[in-house]
Amino acid sequence: MATARGLTPDCMIETAEGPVRMADTPGKGFAVMTRLQPTRLGFRQLIKVETAEAVPLVRVVFETGQEAVTARGHRFFRRGMEAVEAGDLTPGDLLETAFHYPEGYWPPDPASPAPRIHIAVRAVESAGEGPVLYGTVRDTHTMFLTAGVLVAE
Repeated sequence: MATARGLTPDCMIETAEGPVRMADTPGKGFAVMTRLQPTRLGFRQLIKVETAEAVPLVRVVFETGQEAVTARGHRFFRRGMEAVEAGDLTPGDLLETAFHYPEGYWPPDPASPAPRIHIAVRAVESAGEGPVLYGTVRDTHTMFLTAGVLVAE
């Protein structure tokens, strides 16, 4: 049996409409933000959204204070596009993000904070069991959570 994957109904994803709860994505197709090339972002259709009931869940807390509750087996991407199941993430893991800046880049306003080039995991904890939703993202098979990190479909 395959490892359960998916996002809880309240998990927020980035779409052409802005941040949307996974539960609010229609099964017939919805444009989600994805990475088209190593540094290019775009949108592709999330299709065939289905539900899996009572799967093991984990809460992934990011250094930004945002969090995502997903199936224990849902894949995140560490820097370098290394796929890792949510349950195997550890505090300090650096995750692939939506935006990349060249080494040494600094915003034009010197008072601005340094640009974020990665998002680290702060904690991973069990979140019991519950339903998740999952589907297929055309072409790329990846999408961005509203927290800014890249995950598998």
